[in-house]
Amino acid sequence: MILRLMVVAVAAVVALCPIAVFADGMTPDQLLDMSLVSSYDLSHNGKMVAYTVAIPATAGEEGGYKTPLFLMHLDSEETVPFISGDVRIGSPHFSADDKYIAFTMSRGKKAKTQVWVIPVNGGEAQVVTDSETGVSSYAWSADGNSIFYTANESVSKTEKKVKDEGYMPRYYEENLKSKNLYRTAFEFAAEPAEVDTLVTGLAIWQIAVDPTGKKLAFGASEKALTDYKYMFQDIYLLDLETGEFSEFADPPGKLGSFEFSPKGDKLAWTAARSKDDHAVSNGYVRTLPASRIKSLTDSSFVGHIRAVHWANNNKLMVLADEGINTTISVMNWDSSKMKQLLTTEKCGLDFVSFAGHPGMKTKILRASSPAHQRELFKWNGKKLDRLTDSNPWLTDVELADQKVISYNARDGLMIEGLMIFPLGWKAGDAPFPLIMDIHGGPESNVSNGWLSWYSSPGQVAATQGYGTFFPNYRGSTGRGYKFAVSSFADPAGSEFEDIVDGINHLVEIGYADVDRVAVTGGSYGGYASAWFGTHPDFTKYVKATIPFAGVSDLVSKRFLTDIPYEDELVHMGQPVRKMRDLMHERSPITWAEYSNSAILILHGENDTRVHPSQSQELYRALKMSGHTATRLIYYPGEGHGNSKHPGRIDLLMRSMDWLNWYVRDLKPLDGPMPPLDISDKYGLDLD
Repeated sequence: MILRLMVVAVAAVVALCPIAVFADGMTPDQLLDMSLVSSYDLSHNGKMVAYTVAIPATAGEEGGYKTPLFLMHLDSEETVPFISGDVRIGSPHFSADDKYIAFTMSRGKKAKTQVWVIPVNGGEAQVVTDSETGVSSYAWSADGNSIFYTANESVSKTEKKVKDEGYMPRYYEENLKSKNLYRTAFEFAAEPAEVDTLVTGLAIWQIAVDPTGKKLAFGASEKALTDYKYMFQDIYLLDLETGEFSEFADPPGKLGSFEFSPKGDKLAWTAARSKDDHAVSNGYVRTLPASRIKSLTDSSFVGHIRAVHWANNNKLMVLADEGINTTISVMNWDSSKMKQLLTTEKCGLDFVSFAGHPGMKTKILRASSPAHQRELFKWNGKKLDRLTDSNPWLTDVELADQKVISYNARDGLMIEGLMIFPLGWKAGDAPFPLIMDIHGGPESNVSNGWLSWYSSPGQVAATQGYGTFFPNYRGSTGRGYKFAVSSFADPAGSEFEDIVDGINHLVEIGYADVDRVAVTGGSYGGYASAWFGTHPDFTKYVKATIPFAGVSDLVSKRFLTDIPYEDELVHMGQPVRKMRDLMHERSPITWAEYSNSAILILHGENDTRVHPSQSQELYRALKMSGHTATRLIYYPGEGHGNSKHPGRIDLLMRSMDWLNWYVRDLKPLDGPMPPLDISDKYGLDLD
């Protein structure tokens, strides 16, 4: 039974587990125990916020995070824990009359994800969908009398029978099921109602409902493949009265989110500006009935628009990355001039997302800072008030300083990055061991917020005497289209030279110890780590590297990833057959025999983005070249990144052991490696 609980203060709500506090910096256990606000919604009357808090599992527990649901009353800032315990709640949304909160949840070990609803004023939650394959996304109707949702097409009776008999093979990218759009009537405390099938035959990834209740927009691709979701998603409009739908917008590249204006006469969305633009970067608006598409992004804007939201029927709020900062601006829909309202530089927050309703001054922002994880803030247009404190114990932990550092690359281009200094270090002290932490993508960037995670142990490393630098090398987002495409079809070229130039700069200004440098990173950052560990022009700069879910062979990566078209269209520009020589030259395995760095290779066994064989190729190439300081660790059940507590704690502890061994202590490459068995660090009772 799922019940409402008593009212408590927000700080007490999220401090569910006692934390051992150390005054001398952050420990690995503390980093792994950090909670954060994960999803939220503002009520239509502006008086309540429903939100979930991601609370990490502890030693011996399965899974990665629990995400209980909370309700905050904004007038008192008191919080009600609506649904607690070992639950994973997602996507809370208020009904139009604010009487109910809908959310997604799977209840039971083998249960599929369904839409549930709970009354705001108390009572049990009730399930309102009964999807055989599980709900992917959902939205309330404008009047709150029904719920639209997407779900995979059901398996046929024949397929079920064959599978039950043990004869069903797994088809690869064939016999794909569509992701259909459905509608079910909503009546609380009733069994799930009959379902109307609205759209079939496409893969529908996201939906938005017209506030007038006449239309629905959905983003869909021809096939239910991740690659198609990334590169071939179009916007369609569905007439809810006639049931007819048609294509409304065909972005040339990646599609972001979209939203109707309050009167339903316009649709705004974010998308890439061209097929080779590797990230969502621009805003667009089109009036209804369909007119020409208007770009919201001025050609002089040097940044990436991440999301747009209607402030009223004529004005839009815009969330963007601008260099090392995130910004929130306002603009008229028929203009391209933005007026900044909030910036990281001025208020010290890295904005992740925002929520609000047209015509309402109150907005809810989710943001982090160098001093805290992602929390909720209330903004009335003038004043920012922090609403949540997911880690109240953090105020008793001494945190290392974080600072923006810029430098000129060898061709004169300015590169920005963020440094977490060793705890207590100050200018004039002896140079420190340096970790170059390289972000993935490369279609992403590092902003001036909270930067420490299980795979990027910045504050933990600072406690142990390391400085960690996060460079936004060319190809990163946040600096506009020209900067983003500057590494197009040039993998491991000028983009990684930017990293070398960053190392040299930090050494020259007396920060970094030239003899104690490491490179770490995941995905594309893992590719950088593998490159620095092998190529003769790069491995000489580093004592150790830690490629996590990294690329080692560009050719085989293209054929084994689940996003081959994305790789070809926005990164390389041509099929493998037309650039095989370049791809071979820019693959770390090609240079394995030249490695002069200790290389710890980490990978999830179920990774479909960067196939785990990429790490095996690198490991085997190193070993066959006689390399003695390399190790490959696979994480069972993990994909492209570790989502479970066992994989996270092992990766964090093992990485720090590797760095301490080869970077801090300068152990020789031809000597013993760090201990393989680190089970004594898992926090388990091993007696």
